[in-house]
Formats: sequence, structure tokens, C-alpha cells
Amino acid sequence: MHISKNLAYGMMAFAAVMWGTSGTLTVLAIEAGATANQVALYGTLASAVILVLLLLVFDRKAFKIRFKDLPALTVFAVITGTLFSLAWYNAVDLTSVSTALILLYSYPSMVSIASVFLLGEKMTASKLIALPLTFVGCVLVARAYDLEAIRVDIVGVALGLFTAFAATVYYVWAKKLLTVYSSSTLALYMTLLMIPGLLLAVNPFSAIETPLSADAWLYIFLIGLLPGTLGFVVAMFALRHVEASKASIIAGIEPVSGVFLAVLFIAETVDALQALGVALVISSVFIIRFTQKEEENPIVEAPPTR
Repeated sequence: MHISKNLAYGMMAFAAVMWGTSGTLTVLAIEAGATANQVALYGTLASAVILVLLLLVFDRKAFKIRFKDLPALTVFAVITGTLFSLAWYNAVDLTSVSTALILLYSYPSMVSIASVFLLGEKMTASKLIALPLTFVGCVLVARAYDLEAIRVDIVGVALGLFTAFAATVYYVWAKKLLTVYSSSTLALYMTLLMIPGLLLAVNPFSAIETPLSADAWLYIFLIGLLPGTLGFVVAMFALRHVEASKASIIAGIEPVSGVFLAVLFIAETVDALQALGVALVISSVFIIRFTQKEEENPIVEAPPTR
């Protein structure tokens, strides 16, 4: 199905907003008694259940894959799903949310560079302007200028840099996989193949021994539904119609939406510099969309799996 560029960009922005709910929902789940590891494991399980049920009803073809592609899909899921989740939560724990966000949002630059060499995308003037605007904007949103909010830990920094690497792999590799499989298939198998690694990393028996409140389960379910299901499915679909480098820059909306949600639901405050960061990120999105001529990249539809 062909969609307009405006709709594709809008879908990528929507996916970023869905991902932006993760931070607030995680804080609420932990405040309700869950641990970070329980959030990672049960949130992924919730997402898997939701995806399986939806696709059983609306798109059973999404379950079909070629057996020869299973190793590649597994590696993709482990790097961009399992290891990303574990690295992200531990980076936040060992450093701070601000530090982890700064390290993570170095990935648009990595994606743009990798896309030039691996996907044949062009490094245009608008990307060169939008990239630093996005990074500086994310730094301001994350309050990197507040030295008291930043903690440095070598292991934590390494894990934070890994999240940027994993996000780069996600955008570049997903772009290639989407020439073979639908967005629903890729989101489904990414989620399912994350689970074994999480079960190995997170002792499920110790997690089961700790009962959770109804509120904690609600927030974990919402994590599985919003960032875990809607975010990934919509992003996968948008990536079929948008360059990986552009999509990664537009995804800079994620920390912006995350801050707004934190203000609304967990009473965090926004200062003037954070507001400036929001403006810079939004400006970079407009630069990408409106200062560049439309590129006539053919949309490669995934053939039906057999």
C-alpha cells in the first residue's frame, strides 16, 4: 500500500510519541511496586500477547516466515530488543535518565552515516543541519546542563552507547528486512524472539515470587500496548516509506513527548532551556520535511511469505 510522505512522517512521529510514554509508565510501574527487570520482561510478554491476538484476527499471514531467515531475525531481535532493553534500564540505573538519554540520542548521527554506506542514502544539507539541532535539542530536554542531574559511570556510559548502537542497527537493518517481510511480521517476530533472552537475563522465578499490585500490572500492560506494540508496528510501517536517516531524526520527538508526559502525569517541571530543546527538535523535523526536495525512492513492497 502506497502512502504519502506526509502521512509516513506523521506515523513516525506518532511512533516516537508512543515510545515516549515508556519513561513515565516505567516510573509509575516502579512506584507501584514493580522492578525494572519485571517491567522489561512482563512488558515484552504483554506486547507479544497483544500482537499475537491482533494478528490472529486481522492478519494471519504475518506469522509466515522463511525458515532460512530465522537466524537473522533472531540476531536482529536480540540486538535491538533484548540487549537494548537490558542496556537501557541498567544505563539509567548506573548513570541517570539524563545521561542515558544523551548517549541514546547520538544514534541519529550513526544512522545517517550508516545509511549512506549501507543503504545508499544521500547525506544532504538538510540532514547536516537537522542532526546537530536534534542532538542539541535532546541534550537540553534531558537537562544535560544540570551537572547535579548527571552521573558518570564507565559501565553505565558503555551501556548507554550500546543503546545508540542498537538503535542504529534497528533503523538500518529493519529497512532491509522490510523489503522481505511486512511491518506486522517484523514487529511480531522481533517481540517473540526477545523473550528467550529476557528470560535468561531475568530470573522469572524470582520475579514471580514478588507479587505485583493491580496498578503495577496496569502500567506494565500499557507499556506492552503503547511503546511495545503501537510504537513498533507503526514505526516499522513508516520505515517502508521514509529513509532510515530521516526517520531516526524525526524520532527525536520521543524525549520531547516523554518530558511532556512526565510533566502531566508525574509532576516533573520544564525550564526555559528544556523548552528551547523542544523547539530545536521540532525545528529539525520541519527542516527534514519542508526544506528538502521530494526524493523519488521506489517503495519496495514485501512479497508474500511462503
